[in-house]
Amino acid sequence: MMEKYKVIFLPDKTEVTVDAGISILQAAGEAGVELDGPCGGKGTCGKCRVRVMQENGGFEWALACRTQIERDMTVEIPQLEVSLHRKNDLTLSSFNIRPDAGVTKKVITVSVPSLENQHPDAGRLLDALGADASKIKLEALRSLPKAVRKKKGLVTAVVSDQEVLAVEPEDTTDKLYGVAVDIGTTTVVAALMNLLDGETMAIASASNPQSTFGADVIARIEHAMQSTGLDQLNRRVIQAINRLIGKLAKDMEISPKEIYQMTVVGNTTMSHLFLKTDPTYLASSPFIPVVSAPVQVEAKELGIAISPHAPVWVAPNIAGYVGGDTVGVIMSTEVYRRQGTFLAIDIGTNGEIVLAHHGQMISCSTAAGPAFEGAQIKFGMRAANGAIERVVINDDVELKVIGHTPVRGICGSGLMDAVAEMVRVGIIQPHGRLVSREEAGHLSLNLQERLGSDEAGMYFVLAFPQEAQGEAVVLTQKDIRELQLAKAAIRAGIQVLLEQAGLNYEDIDEVLLAGAFGSYINKFSALGIGLLPPISPDKIVSVGNAAGAGARKALISQEIRKEAETIARKVTHLELSCRLDFQDRFVNSLGF
Repeated sequence: MMEKYKVIFLPDKTEVTVDAGISILQAAGEAGVELDGPCGGKGTCGKCRVRVMQENGGFEWALACRTQIERDMTVEIPQLEVSLHRKNDLTLSSFNIRPDAGVTKKVITVSVPSLENQHPDAGRLLDALGADASKIKLEALRSLPKAVRKKKGLVTAVVSDQEVLAVEPEDTTDKLYGVAVDIGTTTVVAALMNLLDGETMAIASASNPQSTFGADVIARIEHAMQSTGLDQLNRRVIQAINRLIGKLAKDMEISPKEIYQMTVVGNTTMSHLFLKTDPTYLASSPFIPVVSAPVQVEAKELGIAISPHAPVWVAPNIAGYVGGDTVGVIMSTEVYRRQGTFLAIDIGTNGEIVLAHHGQMISCSTAAGPAFEGAQIKFGMRAANGAIERVVINDDVELKVIGHTPVRGICGSGLMDAVAEMVRVGIIQPHGRLVSREEAGHLSLNLQERLGSDEAGMYFVLAFPQEAQGEAVVLTQKDIRELQLAKAAIRAGIQVLLEQAGLNYEDIDEVLLAGAFGSYINKFSALGIGLLPPISPDKIVSVGNAAGAGARKALISQEIRKEAETIARKVTHLELSCRLDFQDRFVNSLGF
């Protein structure tokens, strides 16, 4: 029998018992403790540093992915108060939609049994419902006897597609709830909604705990191909969703069992992992998903902690790397029904882009990589306390730091600002090279002092040790190259879509930046580094968590769920990996 050890994670004192020999990173995942591992546990990114208590009571720093558990341990996770509220704040809006969720409540009085009326409870319930229902689900049958006898037969039946999903005692027709979930590669967002009036009651979000297996979808797919990998990835995301549902229910003082419908959007890999369908063949040409059509199953089949028979609808995918989250963006922005030319861009790890021209849509995915999320950047981090989020450079560097705390690193919006400003003042040359001190005569003395080099190459100091946590926060030449690769991928994808449609950038009426990151980048910086084509800044609009908004629309409307399937079929997908024109545009887009 394999030996087991107890691990306590501070500061929350979360305990978990795990098999000997697994890493602290793996144990954190099993405990539901958020800990970044964007390199997939290879020990190359350094983002999973923790403090491990030694036998003398002191703490020593260690990489969680490289430290095996060979005794009972206490591990301190550095505080990272992630600004997930950014994503929440962007989505608290109402929709001009008549609610028609497909799940309804019917209040009825079931006849009282007697020696003369010995019909079973189920038969009497269906008699009372008449044409509204013809079948009863198992969990409803189990709760039926007590429910019909609590208030002399007065019950509320929860009905969907002619089936009774649940039976509640008394009249509860004023309470009908659903939850919409956006499974992002980095963040999971859940919204609790009132299905009667279509209003959003509350939103909660958390980091996607699958990130301990890697920052991007390729790393997740590679892990899923291991013997227990798919089970692990599925379990992580289900646990995260259930925690969010539990928090929402507690905050709104309802029971999770009162939630009777759920919709889910996510990229194609995320939807596969949520459904526990094998994503292996997404990783190689021709990038074929298991399913593209919408999937609807019962909550209990997935382990979702809401009403057991609640329908869970998973949005359709467009292609192997353009998924239901993009369908959600299209639904929420309604570019499919607007006259004009629109670019909808999710600036993130997968870089999905949709070009809509008078309702005709083409899409692509640009594999921008996780640089925009802070991964693969030396001091990159998520938008959390201590992250640089804004940078202005004149004679010296001015920083805006989340939480007004000492600097810990830089998030995506800060990275884009920093590079755009460094290009503008001449710290970075047009082809992306950092100037040396000897070449920096055109810069102020303050800026010259920030230039340096070490065995790894050139760097520029954003925050000196006294402004940070004892270690200077720098932007390296490698960091700049990572950003060049990411922005060039998106810019090249835009160019290929425009050329495919016979358009140029002057024809664009609006650029819609989706996702939490897209909502916080400085559009002047995006233009300054060449991420976006040279259009008027007035044409660039942030649309927030549009994928999540699409999930919420689908939750409250059967019609929109049907429309989503039509939308997914209407979009023409361009596979860029085999296109020489994309490679050419990519190379041409690397410079500033």
